[in-house]
Formats: sequence, C-alpha cells, structure tokens
Amino acid sequence: MRTHLRTYLFSALLLVTCSLLNACQSPAEQRICFFGSSVCRGVGADALNGYAAQVTETLPAGWESVNISIDGNNTYDLFARFDHDMTPVEARFVVIGISLGNEGLHEKGARAVLAYKENMPRLIRMLQEQGRVVIVTNNYPRADFNPVDYEDLCAVNLEVQEWDVPTINLFGTIDDGHGRWAAHMWNGTDIYHPNQRGHRAMASAFPPSMWEALQAGKPLPEYICTQGDTNGVEHVTFVPEGQAESYTLSYVSADTTYTEVYSAAQNKQWLYTNGQLLSTTEAVHKTVDTITIHGSNIHQVLFYRAAMTEREVRALAKGKMLRSSLEIYCPLLGGNTTNYAQTMNCVSIHNK
Repeated sequence: MRTHLRTYLFSALLLVTCSLLNACQSPAEQRICFFGSSVCRGVGADALNGYAAQVTETLPAGWESVNISIDGNNTYDLFARFDHDMTPVEARFVVIGISLGNEGLHEKGARAVLAYKENMPRLIRMLQEQGRVVIVTNNYPRADFNPVDYEDLCAVNLEVQEWDVPTINLFGTIDDGHGRWAAHMWNGTDIYHPNQRGHRAMASAFPPSMWEALQAGKPLPEYICTQGDTNGVEHVTFVPEGQAESYTLSYVSADTTYTEVYSAAQNKQWLYTNGQLLSTTEAVHKTVDTITIHGSNIHQVLFYRAAMTEREVRALAKGKMLRSSLEIYCPLLGGNTTNYAQTMNCVSIHNK
C-alpha cells in the first residue's frame, strides 16, 4: 500500500513538474506579434521583407514572430479587430506598429494627434490586461508631410520616448530632417512607404538583445542622479549590438553633457554641449563599431540606436529619461558599470 502511495505521489509530482516546465517553455513566451499597419506588414520592401521580418531574422534561437498587420490601419482599426485578430494570438510580446500618418495627421492635424494620444494608452492597457509585454514603435515620416506635420511628429515622439513601455525610435533612422523619407530610403513615388533600404534602417533601431532582457523581466530604466559623485572614470568603451546605423551617444564629463548624433539617413553628424548645437558635419558616412569615450569623471553614458532630434537632445541634457531604442544606460555611480537599459549589453571602464 505504501509502495503504491509513494509511486502515486512521485508520479503526481513528476506530472506537475513537467507541466511547469512545459509552461515555462511555452512557444508564446518566445513569440512576438507585430500588430500594425502597412509599413509594419512590410509594404515597400522586397517581397514584404520589411522591418518586422528583418527584426525576426535577428531574434535569439528558438524565437519566432507572427505579423497580423493590415494596410491602412490606425488606432480605431486596431480596436475594431482586437478581439478577432489579436486576442487569439499566443504571443507574450506585442509590437504596436502604427503612425500618425494613418491617423490622418496631414489632413486633420491636431485632431489626429489627439486621437493618437488618447487611443494608444488604451490599446497598451488592453494588451497588458492580457498579460502581454507591449513595445511601441514611434511615429515615422511620410513623403508628403509639411513643416507643421514635422513639428507635430517631433512633439509626439518626444512624449513617446517617456512612455512607461519599451519604445523604438523608427523616426530617427529614416527622417530626412523635415519629417519625410530620406531620399535613398523610398522609391520616389510611393509616398506612404519606405523601400528595402529604408526598412533595413528602421529594423536597426531595435536592440537585438532587448527580447531576452524583457523575457528576464528587466525593468524600464529610471534616471539615477550622479551629481557630486567622484568615480574617477576616464575611459569608457562598448560595442553596439548587431548592425546599428544611426545613433545618439550622450555622456557627462567634468560636469558637461556631450551629445553626438549621427544620422545615416542624412549622412550628417551633430555635436552638442549641454543641449546646445556646437557643430554640424555634412557628408558623413560611418560604420558603427566600437564606441570609445575619453574624459574626466565620466557619468550618465547613454547610447541610442537612432538619431535624436534637437528637441530630444535638449530634453536629454535637462535630465529627461528618454528610452526609445536605448541600448546602454550606465550612470556609473561610484564606478558601477550596471547597464540599466533593457538590453544585455555592457560597458568597460578605466579608472585613475
């Protein structure tokens, strides 16, 4: 009797253990759903090999994605098909890939901005209530946008940078400086979509190890004050993950904030000190590899996989915690090299 009881208990324990293991290894835990409009679906790229498909190619082993994006969708369309299309999808991670263009920015102006700012938080909550991790791509250009549209895009994208979800700065990889597609990143006739080159640039805004960091529960980074800290750091180095194209690098050295912005879309580089433009260099073609910083008492090292606008650089210099496409955030408080960005990358330092 006792032998049978022990056998039963062991079998029950084994069954529970296997069930738990299977739950931990559920495909949904390593699946991403792209939920958006035509650009997210891949329109404009060769054979729909758009940014979502290219991000999928860089996923860790065992990961996969599903794309349920539909051409022309805006926030109202995502609401309308949420229960039918989104709810049945078994995916822990959801990328919302829409933009103000489909919301009617060029035609409706402020009304489109208001709709986006009201609807996006609601969509995010609906997904989070289903237990999903939500990633939001920011608003990207369009070939017919005018200066007013550009100002609206920049203002909304600055807000998106501070949202309490992971966000991706697509705009900073493909903007021509006026809210339109960079010349070599669209085909010259399709005003709504980037070409294959443009989609590649947009895909580069996603930090490759972000998915593993999110799966591990790494939280959104919060600003850590380092004022008055003497860490003696005079040399910082790191290697960006995968193929970064455009970037923004910011750090504090000897109480001065230095920011370097490089746009592969515009082939330009800007240098700022304390948020003020110091210089602009034209016709710059860079390969982003090892990043090295030399300075004195270096703090607040941030590296983003997209070019920031001037208003974003000014906000960053004022201590705003901007997060879109953030790959490295090391306050270096007391020389601690912890990277608080939602990636698995790290930095090396040299102290006096």
